Amino acid sequence: MKKRNAHHGPPIDAYIVPDTDEHQNEEVADHDKRLKYLSGFSGTGGVAVVTQTKAVFWTGWMYHKQADEELSCDWQLFVHGESKRLDEWLLDEFKPNSRVGADLKLISNGDWEFLFHALANESISLVPINNNIIDMIWIDNRPDHPTREAYVWPLEYAGKRWEDKLDATRDKIKALGCDAMIVTALDEIAWLLNIRGHDIPYGPFLKSYVIVSKDQLHLYTDSVKLSPDVRKHLHTDNCISAHCARLHDYEAIWIDLRSLSQIWQKVLIPSATEFHNGASRCIYILINTEKRKQAPSPIMYMMAEKNSVEKEGMRLSHIRDSAAMCNILAKLNEQFKNGQKLTELAVANMVDKYREEQNFSRGASFRSIVGYGPNGAIPHYTPSTSSSLKLDHISTLVIDSGAHYWDGTTDVTRTVHFGQPSAEQIEAYTRVLMASIDLASFTFPYNLKLNQIDVIARAPLWDFGYDYKHGTSHGIGVFLKVHEPPVNMYYGQKASDVVLKEGYFISDEPGYYKENHFGVRLETILEVITKNETMGKYLTFVPITLVPFEPKLIDYYMLSPKQVHWLNEYNGKIRKMVGTELLKSNNSRLGYEWMMDRTMPLFSGGSRNEVSILVAAALLVAIATVNHVMAV
Repeated sequence: MKKRNAHHGPPIDAYIVPDTDEHQNEEVADHDKRLKYLSGFSGTGGVAVVTQTKAVFWTGWMYHKQADEELSCDWQLFVHGESKRLDEWLLDEFKPNSRVGADLKLISNGDWEFLFHALANESISLVPINNNIIDMIWIDNRPDHPTREAYVWPLEYAGKRWEDKLDATRDKIKALGCDAMIVTALDEIAWLLNIRGHDIPYGPFLKSYVIVSKDQLHLYTDSVKLSPDVRKHLHTDNCISAHCARLHDYEAIWIDLRSLSQIWQKVLIPSATEFHNGASRCIYILINTEKRKQAPSPIMYMMAEKNSVEKEGMRLSHIRDSAAMCNILAKLNEQFKNGQKLTELAVANMVDKYREEQNFSRGASFRSIVGYGPNGAIPHYTPSTSSSLKLDHISTLVIDSGAHYWDGTTDVTRTVHFGQPSAEQIEAYTRVLMASIDLASFTFPYNLKLNQIDVIARAPLWDFGYDYKHGTSHGIGVFLKVHEPPVNMYYGQKASDVVLKEGYFISDEPGYYKENHFGVRLETILEVITKNETMGKYLTFVPITLVPFEPKLIDYYMLSPKQVHWLNEYNGKIRKMVGTELLKSNNSRLGYEWMMDRTMPLFSGGSRNEVSILVAAALLVAIATVNHVMAV
C-alpha cells in the first residue's frame, strides 16, 4: 500500500478486499480466495478493509459466529445491517484527501458507484488499483487455477438447443434497444451455451465471459478446457456464422471490449439483482459512457422460467434426492438407537457420501449444513474438526444439504430429534411447519410481489412474537446455481418488481433460532404452477421435495384443518413417489420403513378425539425411544 510502484500512484490509506472473483460469484475457486488468505475466514459474504494500523471485517449475521472464531484478534468484526457500514466506517476513519483503493475487477459497478459518491462527499478518493495487492504477496502455496475440462450438457436434459437460446437472447437484447450484451454471470453462460464446467466450488461452471451481438458470439475462456465435444457443440472451427462461438483467451476481454464496442450503438451491461451483483466496475468502464445501458440481464429471467423438459428433470431429480434423504435420516436414527456416537462432522460426511452414490449425481450443490443444539441456531453453520459437536437426545439437529444432478439441482432442510423434544422445541417446530405449509398452499394473483407473499409464511411465527432474519425463499436452477436469481423472498428487502411465473422453482424455508440453544428450519422446493384457468391469472405451488417431517416434533392441536389436509396429501405423495423409488433398491428397506412410519395419514375432520389418538400414538413412540436411549 505504501509502494508507489505497486499501484502506479501515491500511497493508499486503505485497501478493500472482497471475497468475490471477477464474476462476483458467491463461491470462488481456491486460487481466488484472497480474503481467506488474508484473514482466515472460510465462509462467504465477507469483505475486509486494511489500513496502515487496522484490519476491519464485515460479514452477514449468519456468518458472524464463524468469523468470530476464524479471525484473529487483530481484526475488528462488524455485522452487515447491525453496525457501521463500510462507507460509514471509512468516513469516520479518514480525513479529506485520503485515498482508498480497490481492484476494479473484483468490485461490482453498483458497489463502486455507491462507495465512490459516499466518499467523494467528504473529499476522500476511491482509487482503482490495477495490480491486485493480495496477488503481489500471495506467492507461496497459492493453489493453481482449476484445469478440468468443460463438457456439454445434453439436449435431453436442457430441452432447448443453445442456438435457439441464443436467438431468444438476441431478441431480448434488441427489445431493450441494444445491439450487444456482455454476459458476466457464469450460470447464465452455462445455461445459454448448454455447457457445464468445474471451475467454481459447488457450481458446475466454466470461468468465462460471453459477448452477444446480433450476428456474433464471442467466448472468452481458457481454451485448453474446451474438449473436442464442446468445440463441436459450439461450432468453434471456422466460425463465420451467427450460431457459432468465436474463441478468445480469457484475458483478451479487457482489450477486445474497447475495440468491439466502437461498432455498437448501445451495449447492455448487467446490473445488480438478487444473488448477483452485476458486471464489475472494470467491465463497465471499458464501454464509452454514451453507449452504456445498465439493466438486469434478460438471460436471468429466461433461465428462471423452466421449459417442460427442465421441469420434468427437476421433479425426477428431487424424487431420487428425497429417497436419498430418507435413507440418510433412517440410517442416522438407527445408529443413534444402537448407541453409536455421532458428531455433526460425521453426519455431514455421511450426507455427502450418500448423495455422491445417487444416479446422475454431479456433486454437492453447497457445503452441507449440519447443526446440533446451539450450532443449529446458526443458519449457515458448517461443522469442522474444531467445532463439531456430539449428538445426543436432548436437542434438535438441522440438516441442510443438496446436490447437482444431470437433470436438476436440489436443496432440502429437515430438522430431527433423537429423543423426547421439549414443549418449547415442539412449539417452535410446529410453527415453522405451519409457516411452511401456509406458503406451499398459498394461491395468489400472478402480479403479487415477492415481499408481499413473504408475510404469508411469517404469520404463524409473528403470532409467536418471533421472526427470522433470512429470506423465506430463493430461486433454484436446473443443474445450475442453488441460489438462482431473480427470486429472493423477504419482506424487509427494498421494493422490487420481481414476480413469480409458472415454471419458476423456489425454496420454502422458514426457521426458528434460539441463540445458544437450538434451531429449527424446514426447506422444501416448490414448483410454481398456474391455478385452475377458470380462476383467472392465479398461481400456486406444488412441492417437489418429498421428505417427511418429524411427527414427534409436531403439536397436531395447533394445525388447522387446511394444514392437516395439506400434510395428508403431501405424505400420500411421498408414500407413492418416494416409496416407489426406495423399493427399487434392496439397500433402501430401512429408509422405506422410516418413511412409512413418518407419513401415516392424519385425521382431517377436526375431531379432537381423533387427533388425540394420533398424539397418543406419537407419544408412545417417543416414550419407547427415550426408554431405549436411557437403557443404552
